[in-house]
Amino acid sequence: MTAPIVSHLTEEECSLDALFAPHSVAVIGASSDQRRFGGRPIQYLLEAGFEGPIYPVNPARSEIQGLPAFPSILDVPGAVDLALLAVGADITQKTVEDCIAHGVKAAICYGAGFAEVGGEGHARQAKLVETARAGGLRLLGPNCMGALNARTKFYGTFASALEDGVPEAGRIAIASQSGGYGGYLLRHLFLRGLGVSQWVTTGNEADIDVGEALYWMAGQEDNDVLIAYVEGLRSKDSLLAALRRARDNHKPVIVMKVGRTVEGSAAAASHTASLTGQDKVYDALFDEYGVYRARTTDELLDVAYALSRRRLPKGPRVGVISISGGVGVQIADFVSDAGLSMGTVPDETQDQLRALVPHCSPRNPIDMTGLVTTNHDIMEKTLDAVFAADAFDATLIFLGITGAAPSMARPLQQAIANAHARAPDQLVFVSVTCPPEMMREYDAKGMLAFEDPSRAVAALSALWQFRETFATDMPAPVALPPAERLPLPEDGKLNEATAKALLALTGIPSPREGLARDAAEAARMASDIGFPVAVKVVSPDILHKTEVGGVALGLISAADVEAAVARMAATIPTHLPDARIDGYLVSEMVGGGVECILGISQDEAFGPVVTFGLGGTLVELLKDTVCALAPVSEERALEMIGKVRTAPLLTGYRGGPRHDIEALARAISGISILAAQRAATIDTIEVNPLVVRPGTGGVVALDAVIETRTGC
Repeated sequence: MTAPIVSHLTEEECSLDALFAPHSVAVIGASSDQRRFGGRPIQYLLEAGFEGPIYPVNPARSEIQGLPAFPSILDVPGAVDLALLAVGADITQKTVEDCIAHGVKAAICYGAGFAEVGGEGHARQAKLVETARAGGLRLLGPNCMGALNARTKFYGTFASALEDGVPEAGRIAIASQSGGYGGYLLRHLFLRGLGVSQWVTTGNEADIDVGEALYWMAGQEDNDVLIAYVEGLRSKDSLLAALRRARDNHKPVIVMKVGRTVEGSAAAASHTASLTGQDKVYDALFDEYGVYRARTTDELLDVAYALSRRRLPKGPRVGVISISGGVGVQIADFVSDAGLSMGTVPDETQDQLRALVPHCSPRNPIDMTGLVTTNHDIMEKTLDAVFAADAFDATLIFLGITGAAPSMARPLQQAIANAHARAPDQLVFVSVTCPPEMMREYDAKGMLAFEDPSRAVAALSALWQFRETFATDMPAPVALPPAERLPLPEDGKLNEATAKALLALTGIPSPREGLARDAAEAARMASDIGFPVAVKVVSPDILHKTEVGGVALGLISAADVEAAVARMAATIPTHLPDARIDGYLVSEMVGGGVECILGISQDEAFGPVVTFGLGGTLVELLKDTVCALAPVSEERALEMIGKVRTAPLLTGYRGGPRHDIEALARAISGISILAAQRAATIDTIEVNPLVVRPGTGGVVALDAVIETRTGC
């Protein structure tokens, strides 16, 4: 698949203005049947009051939906910014060529039958995008549902979500690789009363991909929230550029990334013919850029709704006011699970609450008893006291089913609204069971309304995460120094001694050791190093030395060393007759410290990824690892260290010593830079165990494996 060109075009060339804000539109394959792909876009454009000319193109018709029709795009009398291609795959190539000849700037290709079907479809799509690029035509799709821009009244889509009318413009922008899910999301946003500014589905992404669309959206001042649906990537560079631009502009990004499981990943690859990548790498990427990853559509919609208020909490302190003590305790659990904190009610505020209801529970969560449902002034006065204390960064009010009771619903709502009107800076959530129209009334009065309190807390947690993200600047990219010239084998394998020599250039030392050719030389080296020593067979063909008897530890004499080498020389060939043996590594025994694993792997979508974890040989059992895209800075490496669950073992767990995490961070950064420098030649690196010594003792690599890309 040809990659998008966003990464090597100028800003002007990367502009998608012709796609999202065209001054004129041609619909090729236009139809008077508003149920057809060539009919609906014309209907939507007319209903929305699109201000530019609309040119239907159909050789069999002279008039379509009240507009003059033309036999070919070449016959259209005026300039055309954007063409909507509602034609079959067999004539799409000729249609694109005609569009280029007419000077069309961008085209949306609805039709299927390209790369998603494999075989000839790949070749057909490759030729199509090659022609488009050569002619300066930006192409969306093929196999997509189109795009819209409510602010410019442009609706270049056949999505059924708009059949009952186009809603008013909002401040949420959506880029979806899936047309079906994009339409589904669009409809549900409308049902929640949330307006959309721009919306695009990218389909096969022959040219314009989801990252490039997000990049354009992140640059629009009238967009407050960006949503993306991602199955896989054509270009990591366009996505990274978009996420950086969004963060720099303080625009929250919510992503639904599917394919978390092996089964889901396979389905995503089949659907879009794309490179899905390891899911944990996406998590690391989203964490680095402050992206909120939603697991369900409800969660995505909840967070988008909360963000639509354009207000983030100043801190993590949550106040809970509940008509049910039991539910208040539940909410306290939700708050803790979400990484937020229960704020403390000041003593004087507690006294005020007791004066209102002597038998209330004024500590957080606040339970003013059932009196608030019969005496609504109590709710209003409670909120006045709580808001005046300014002890919470957000307040969650649980009303439950009382919010739907005819005798209570509106008085309670008005009491809350009155108090909030006197303290408009307060961020207020209401958990209430009531009809949709009453939910919208809460919205109109400035509150965020959710039926279930757990969803309210989850949305609040997302807001706090974005506040923390925008409070810090993105770190500058890590500069890559010139790589030293090193001969690397072309067979893809380095033995341990060679691997350690390469790692030494990154600042990762090895124990005092030497490579011996035979038993006698090994014994002499051991005497020079000092006993006890370890001896290991050195072979690029033996990754797990212990399994073939290739490791001997704690040898205390020259005789022991000679015997160990002799045994290895005699027995290993019987297990692995084809393995090359380059010698025997004689090393000092290293005691103490914490064993870690440090590695590099190549992700299909993102390239080199650095992984760190504690546990050494137990790492597969503990599965306590973190990863990041290479290269990483030492500062970022320190953050990675702090994220593993077992990090306290390095920082003084239960009175233990603090270990040299600064040296560990330098090692993580150094190996990541090496991997980025040599991304084309190094496939994998594994340092296991890497021992982190106490105090300022540094780190030491006890074993290392490096595999290069065959033929590089």
